[in-house]
Amino acid sequence: MTPRLLPLLIAAVALLAVVPTAQAANVELLHGAVRAAGHDAAGRAAIVQVDGGRRVLTLRRFRIDPGPQVRVYLVPRAGARRDGDVRRDFKDLGRLKGNRGNQQYRIPASVDLRRYDSVVFWCVPFTQILARANLVRS
Repeated sequence: MTPRLLPLLIAAVALLAVVPTAQAANVELLHGAVRAAGHDAAGRAAIVQVDGGRRVLTLRRFRIDPGPQVRVYLVPRAGARRDGDVRRDFKDLGRLKGNRGNQQYRIPASVDLRRYDSVVFWCVPFTQILARANLVRS
């Protein structure tokens, strides 16, 4: 390395140390209030795009009366007005992790959020909606 390049290299490294790097921020895409259907329920549901483009359903201040084998589904709002409709068209995000507290569920990249715009808490043995959250753009 030539003596003239050394000061330039030091200045470049120092500049990189003080310039903030771009950090990917979480972006809320959809949100809605959790409302009771078959059981008492409350909280806030949101679909958030996190670092790397991955999407998650986030439940905050969530509570629901306990039930057996509760699953978390994404459903089309227009097509899931009755319990029977849910059984035909849904995306299963997994079993409910708990009946109280903050939770997250990964949403597969293949799920079209323009179509699946409602969250349903579904009781498998009783084939019944326990609670739901209709989502709107944030």
